[in-house]
Amino acid sequence: MIEIKVSDPVFRFLGGHFHQDIESPEDALDEYLNEASQKLKERDLIALTEFVNSDYSEEDKNEFIEEAADGIYFPEDDITPLEWLKQVIEQIKEHLKTI
Repeated sequence: MIEIKVSDPVFRFLGGHFHQDIESPEDALDEYLNEASQKLKERDLIALTEFVNSDYSEEDKNEFIEEAADGIYFPEDDITPLEWLKQVIEQIKEHLKTI
């Protein structure tokens, strides 16, 4: 199991943008992409990519994402939390190309 630290950049990203008060994950991501600074998005992209590529098990990564992004109900989306995070990473990459 991955120890959750509030100071962890991955936890801050997930918990800060995908919490229980969001309208939808898509709206939360759009808001982040439109309002966060380029520097923050670049830092988050590095942290998220390092997390996805880390040596933690897929199960541990999925549990961490589910706990941190408590505003998303993953079974409803027919996608694992890790697959979802990989899609988010790709969307951030694509967005940064347009800046």
